[in-house]
Amino acid sequence: MSASSSNRRPGPGPGPVVVAGVIAGAVLAGLGAAVLSMVISVFTQGSGCGTPDAVTLGPAGGGGQLVGASEYGGAGDPTSATVGASGANLLEHPDSYAELGGNTFQTATAIGGLPYMTPLRITWGRHSAIAYKRDLGLGGGQVAGLPRAIDLWWQFAGSLGIPYERGLWSGAVRIERPPQAGAGGLLGETPQQPARLLATPASTSDPAPCAAGALGGVALTSGERAQVLPSGQAAAPADAPAAVKEIIAAGNEIVGKPYVYGGGHGLPLSAIASVYDCSSSVEHLLYGARLLSVTYGAASAALESFGQAGPGQWVTIYASADHVFMYVAGIRWDTHDAAGAGDGSPGIGWHALVRSSDGFVARHPEGL
Repeated sequence: MSASSSNRRPGPGPGPVVVAGVIAGAVLAGLGAAVLSMVISVFTQGSGCGTPDAVTLGPAGGGGQLVGASEYGGAGDPTSATVGASGANLLEHPDSYAELGGNTFQTATAIGGLPYMTPLRITWGRHSAIAYKRDLGLGGGQVAGLPRAIDLWWQFAGSLGIPYERGLWSGAVRIERPPQAGAGGLLGETPQQPARLLATPASTSDPAPCAAGALGGVALTSGERAQVLPSGQAAAPADAPAAVKEIIAAGNEIVGKPYVYGGGHGLPLSAIASVYDCSSSVEHLLYGARLLSVTYGAASAALESFGQAGPGQWVTIYASADHVFMYVAGIRWDTHDAAGAGDGSPGIGWHALVRSSDGFVARHPEGL
């Protein structure tokens, strides 16, 4: 075990007292009723809207679960070292979390005993990012009436906008399994990219009741079909899997960018390029849901072997040696208005109509 976890001990339940210098995962910082109400309302689950009695993560893209969380490390937590139980230097890997419940990887089972390096999407407020299990800890009592399940490394918590509060913050976060690597796995690529935050939405549309504001970067709409908004951006179905909302959020980041053949290639997919072509724009969207690695940058023909064969329930990619476009929740991402009048934007972005798929290979991400 590392120094950062060996001294952790169970802490008391929720309360207004904050004790400085105690190890993260050991003491709860009190939350005011108004703040707590806001946190719970932001993270209420898309179905059922109930408070969980235990932590049971579902399949990828299944909406996840609210859990009690705290942050650890940093100047306000001097008893936590910088080396995780895995032996990783957490300062070099700030996108890290610790599963709580025990003093070994076998006994820390607050989230089911996840294997080392298991990725989880962590959401707080309107920010969301991927973190990896590199540490563990004993934990403590409930947080905001939720099982205390996870410690967030202080740098990662800060990237989500969580206040540091001398290393003693605690509150509710949503955790969920991100979609499997899709083509990234096919191409032998790994998911170990730095945390990437989704942008706050340009639209101020009210979210549907009980919808996770989780992916903050996309407006929500009712029904099973996404909607192209007057701005050219898209609203995602409130009940769509998290990965679908992430893809749409990533598309909204680059709607209206100029088309240049070869544009956008050679940059990490986490960057916003000044210009795009068909493949680089589609790959930016897929990276939004972590379906490709941040360094992926192949031409459209490579996407003919992406994921699984045939159309998907939510996402279908049509690829050929010359072009690639995709449908996400019923609307098309493309670089031109190929379906004619009424198809929406004349350039890179969301399009409302169905175009011919003759000569293209249909593929879809696993589970979508």
